[in-house]
Amino acid sequence: MTFGSTQFNKGWWDVGWRFFGTKGVSETHYNGPVAIYGDNAWKYGEAASQAGGGKFSAAGVFHGNLDQADPEKKKSFVESILNNQFHNQAQQGVESALSCMMGRRAAYSGEEISYEAMAASSEQWEADIDLTQFA
Repeated sequence: MTFGSTQFNKGWWDVGWRFFGTKGVSETHYNGPVAIYGDNAWKYGEAASQAGGGKFSAAGVFHGNLDQADPEKKKSFVESILNNQFHNQAQQGVESALSCMMGRRAAYSGEEISYEAMAASSEQWEADIDLTQFA
């Protein structure tokens, strides 16, 4: 599986996933396209969506991959505060960041890296990226 996210103010914006299997690859993006490439190739056509043809969802209508995701996330967040059921996702954030660091280190070294090895590492990376170049 791969995940890519580019969210700069100017130019390209995309969030997408690719899943690799023995019979092909599936691809989905935050907002279109959705496709399978390989033995059982399939692609959801944007024209069919606009014309109301081609059932994709249980409701039979498809406008965007995650049309309801953002409104539902916001609703859930507000309800968690109002109901005193806070969502603490610090552990998932740490695990996600550590997984990315492990992937980077494994790619650079060509070796398998464990959580334990990362925790014991004294490796440091400077956060000196000049983001103003993208403005």
